[in-house]
Amino acid sequence: MEKIRTIFDRNWEGNRKINSKLLVTDFDFANSLATEKLDGMNVRVTIRNSIVVRVEKRRNPSKIQKAQGIKDPWYVDADENDKGDSYIFDAVHNTEFQDVPDGEWSAEALGEKIQGNPLDLVGHKLFIFSLPKWRDKIVFQDVPIDFESLKEWLPNQKSLFGNDCGIEGIVWHNVESGQMCKIKLKDFSFDS
Repeated sequence: MEKIRTIFDRNWEGNRKINSKLLVTDFDFANSLATEKLDGMNVRVTIRNSIVVRVEKRRNPSKIQKAQGIKDPWYVDADENDKGDSYIFDAVHNTEFQDVPDGEWSAEALGEKIQGNPLDLVGHKLFIFSLPKWRDKIVFQDVPIDFESLKEWLPNQKSLFGNDCGIEGIVWHNVESGQMCKIKLKDFSFDS
């Protein structure tokens, strides 16, 4: 799995917040979907005949692995008997898969005990963002891409999935090329 690029450069010498320099100059925003970035735990489920036969969770490289040149995360099997993975499996058990084709699907596990529950959800569930008919439920229209407009626009958006809460950010998906890029609200510096 490849990390999703942030659309603006960062102030690597200072606070690591973004600056106005656009980094993804090769990205086709005009032909991309702007979707809500859901704040949960990245997982992958393997589906066969509407049944989940495998559950994996994202693993980021350690500092040692990064020093060895490993930059991108990957998936490892989740363990239903591991207390740390119990909320992932709770999310799987609370999600309907009858409309999900056979295959491996990247998803976000969301809910009360995951990432502080910024979406204010009750219980746990999966959202399969890699499945187009699910992803279409969280599409925002007319999302600006210039720095100042986006900085003003993002904090004023309400989640299309959560319960009366803001959004973490936006992920742009180019359906034809498969390319993605993102921006998070916390990437910006806001004057106090």
